[in-house]
Amino acid sequence: MRISFQLILSSILIIFTTHLAAKEPLPTVHVTVISSGTVNWELQHLKNMQLDHSNGFNLVIDPVASLSAARIAITSGNADFIVSDWLWVTERNMKGANLRFIPFSQQIGSIIAAKDSKILNFSDLKGKRVGIAGGPLNKGWVLLRAAAKKEGIDLQNDVKIQFGAPPLLNQALRSGQLDMLATFWHYGARLEAEGYSKLYSLKDVMKGLGLTSDIPMLGYLFNQSFEDQHPTLVAGFYRAVKQAKAQLAMDDEAWTALRPLMKVENDAIYQGLVAGYRAGIPSDITQEQIEDAVNFYQMIDELKPYPSGTQLNPELFYKGL
Repeated sequence: MRISFQLILSSILIIFTTHLAAKEPLPTVHVTVISSGTVNWELQHLKNMQLDHSNGFNLVIDPVASLSAARIAITSGNADFIVSDWLWVTERNMKGANLRFIPFSQQIGSIIAAKDSKILNFSDLKGKRVGIAGGPLNKGWVLLRAAAKKEGIDLQNDVKIQFGAPPLLNQALRSGQLDMLATFWHYGARLEAEGYSKLYSLKDVMKGLGLTSDIPMLGYLFNQSFEDQHPTLVAGFYRAVKQAKAQLAMDDEAWTALRPLMKVENDAIYQGLVAGYRAGIPSDITQEQIEDAVNFYQMIDELKPYPSGTQLNPELFYKGL
């Protein structure tokens, strides 16, 4: 049987171009995260399972010490993605940014009381010492001030506020230097495992302020300009994080590989953190949730520390291609 020269040449070209394509490096996606944050668990699992490569990119995790540092990274163009909340995003977009939001978690934070505390409501906080994880623009402080203001309490003037890093505030609560602490959920889970009581979750506070749905507050943020230039990269990242969440929701062995990264002191804390992460996995955002978020943002504007009169743009929420 005779084989034509053209067929042989075509076969050689196919093999050669396939080889070149295999050698071509994948585009890099940089995600800037707090070094001690729960996002690291999800992203490290994504790397462990090479979900980045199977979705057409190479993930680089860039750790920073604080949320403010991550926010600076995204606004200065030094990160492709960070994780923050849509309260902050809307304020940034009002000032000229054009950030979008991919859901990360329904977990927000916890309000933990000191042992033997008699605090039952916001009016009991007058004169008390309250720790707030993060800074004055952190969602926990915004939501607490809004909820307290609704009950006629001005936390800024009626309470002794201490802002700080979550590990330091946890220690301050343990040593009796604080009467109450509003902190990130995983630091609250550690305190609960030690016998401290959770007064509220910040999700409870949001519902008390009028948010009726379980729309996730935290999400991966990216600039619209990044999607305009790299739509397939954003879509690939969206698929990869959804796949990672689905695996971590079911696979206990995957968590065993992540345990050293979690830096847990005992099994109780480890199990609490795994359960907390799984409880926060969001479903796909619905139109009803988006409308609820828009209404909620408008509703609490006058209760926020810095009322802006802005509206939340429904196009903020990314739904994939």
